[in-house]
Amino acid sequence: MTHTLILLVLLFFQNPQQPHRPTEPTDPMPPPNMDYFIGAWSFEWNVPESPLGPAGKFKGRETYKKQAKGSTYESLIEGDGPAGPFKGRALTEYNEKDRIVTRTESALFGLSIKKTGPIGGDLGGYYTIFWETEPIKKDGKTVKLKGKTLMLSPANYRLQVQISIDGGPYKNFGNPWFTKMDAETSK
Repeated sequence: MTHTLILLVLLFFQNPQQPHRPTEPTDPMPPPNMDYFIGAWSFEWNVPESPLGPAGKFKGRETYKKQAKGSTYESLIEGDGPAGPFKGRALTEYNEKDRIVTRTESALFGLSIKKTGPIGGDLGGYYTIFWETEPIKKDGKTVKLKGKTLMLSPANYRLQVQISIDGGPYKNFGNPWFTKMDAETSK
């Protein structure tokens, strides 16, 4: 009798908003929460030699803050790379209506780089930004980058970056990991 009463109480207080079925492919994707990026992230990135600079390791930190206006985030990027210490900024904007993310970076390779592309996800809460850069001119070469920003967990995200030089085929340009610094200290 006690078990039956407990079961009835649980059923009565069950959240009526919770679906009583498995998710289906036709269910709408919940919008991404771009506040995911707020905070400090450490990163490491091994790059091959290219017109953007010498081969070697980038290591540093990126700290995101939300601006008062809508879905806009500013970040400070600091670190060391194959050409020495660097400091830069990035502005990331999310257009929720079109599900487009635009990120403008300055100083990572001594240049201003604009990445734009759609964001997609699944019903489990994993999101990926598919981006490409505008053509970048450096040392008489035209460089394009494309890649994915994989929002894998609350503590880690990863980039998969490819590079094309003078219209050639895209080749691997490294896969940097970003780790939430609060998560590092709680390990």
